[in-house]
Amino acid sequence: MGYVIIDLEFNNLAGITKYYPSFYIDNPELKDIDFDNEIIEIGAVKLDRNINPIDNLKVFIKPTVFKRINPKITEITHITEDMLVNGVSFEEGMDKLRNFIGEDDILCSWAKDDVAELIKNARYHNYGVISWINEYIDIQEYATKVLGKKKSLGLKNAVDQLRISVENKKLHDALYDSICTAKVFKRLFNSRIIKDYIYKEIYKTPVFVAHNLENHKINEEDVDIKCPHCKCNLLVEKEFRFFGWRFIGMYYCPKCKSKVLKEIVIKQTLEGKEIYNEFNTILDDIQYLNYTYKFEKSSKNDRI
Repeated sequence: MGYVIIDLEFNNLAGITKYYPSFYIDNPELKDIDFDNEIIEIGAVKLDRNINPIDNLKVFIKPTVFKRINPKITEITHITEDMLVNGVSFEEGMDKLRNFIGEDDILCSWAKDDVAELIKNARYHNYGVISWINEYIDIQEYATKVLGKKKSLGLKNAVDQLRISVENKKLHDALYDSICTAKVFKRLFNSRIIKDYIYKEIYKTPVFVAHNLENHKINEEDVDIKCPHCKCNLLVEKEFRFFGWRFIGMYYCPKCKSKVLKEIVIKQTLEGKEIYNEFNTILDDIQYLNYTYKFEKSSKNDRI
């Protein structure tokens, strides 16, 4: 058994009209396309059971959906259209990755996004069987917990903290990022602890934040309404409203008198099931007034 660490680079249309104002006039079929990121590069490193590198893979994929490379993507990754002219098809690229991953190898990446996009791209391109994408380790999650951080670490922050030497100009190259991730993994690897971070069913794991939630309603039956301080049932002061990227509700504890802010980020599994990530904060008087003002301002905007 070994580990295969992958990294992907994507092309997408985010902010494309900044560079090509008539892009959607020239490409009307892409205006409402239900597809966000097209894979243009796959990088992978294979590690043995002792976390020593034994092989690597680097594949450019010729885009067929977003054929024009977003200049912002080139700025970040240094990948140009000329570099992709001789790229392989998505199917051939996936075949190479599938053959690279041994039968007993565990797939790994820095955060779950790459694995989610790998599966979504496979579905979009009607690629064949992808059941070989099953057991999985999120090295970002593992590193964040082992290093005792409350917020998720970026790869650059992780290598800096571990004093791993990297060439900044090479970051955002799929193979080089895989190599850097492998170095972090090797430095922090513990064969006993890592077992607790293996996802057995990636399709049931919340892997991406749900979008277009402005008119979404929170199912309060699925929300934990216990006070984080005394565990008493909370009373609703302000029902959940959508603010930017998460839902916020304000609650009051009749027992300990705490004012509690509840935040919910809705994530989705690859099967489409919604998962609530909940965060509780006990507010002081100033914070309470600030959030009350946000709710009042939001309500006024709705009436305009």
